[in-house]
Amino acid sequence: MSRAWIGLGMIGLAACSDLSGGNNGVVALEVRLPSPAAVEPDDTLLLKARALDAEGDSVPVPVLWRTLDDSLLTIVDSTGAVTTDKTSGQPRVQAYVGSLGSQILTLTIRPRSDNLVLTVPATITVPAADTASAPLGAAVQSLNPAGGVPGTSILYEVTDPAALGTVRFANGLLQFRGATGTDGAPVVPVLLRKVASATPPGTVLVQVSASRPSGTPVPGSGQQFTILFQ
Repeated sequence: MSRAWIGLGMIGLAACSDLSGGNNGVVALEVRLPSPAAVEPDDTLLLKARALDAEGDSVPVPVLWRTLDDSLLTIVDSTGAVTTDKTSGQPRVQAYVGSLGSQILTLTIRPRSDNLVLTVPATITVPAADTASAPLGAAVQSLNPAGGVPGTSILYEVTDPAALGTVRFANGLLQFRGATGTDGAPVVPVLLRKVASATPPGTVLVQVSASRPSGTPVPGSGQQFTILFQ
């Protein structure tokens, strides 16, 4: 028996019925939503679920979706594609096969991610006596309503292989994903730190990017910070 669901990286939820197998042998639905489970105007979020039999194995039958809030959410495709024309709200959705339904799940509507902008100069100098850069300021912004997009994230990536082992973000890695607050900027300022007893290259490039719920890159993704270590 294999219960692995490869490549999703999502939060799993399950709902069970009795074990009679009256829905084409399906006795449970395994639902996986991204975290955060958000949808934006004019973008499409793909909900994922699979049917399981009494042994916990996948059953090759379509899992359908419905919304309990038609005024907030539009089902583009009953197999899991949803969208909205609102900028806020918490629509509820449910997966089902025949008479078997999943738990009722709540999505979050957030403003559309229209731009990823740098909020500080793209070139940052780190004096020799300092152990970290100034904050690498960036924000995801919406045009309607104008302002920051909360509840999304910005990915920071060191793109220079020569920097390996000489610099790091707060997580100790060369990649860091900063969750955004109400202004669309990371809630916790993102700094690039020197590794103790290591000498970083004179120049380190850090690329920033963000995605909409569909996975489409936010315009402005791919911009870079140039970190100059003295």
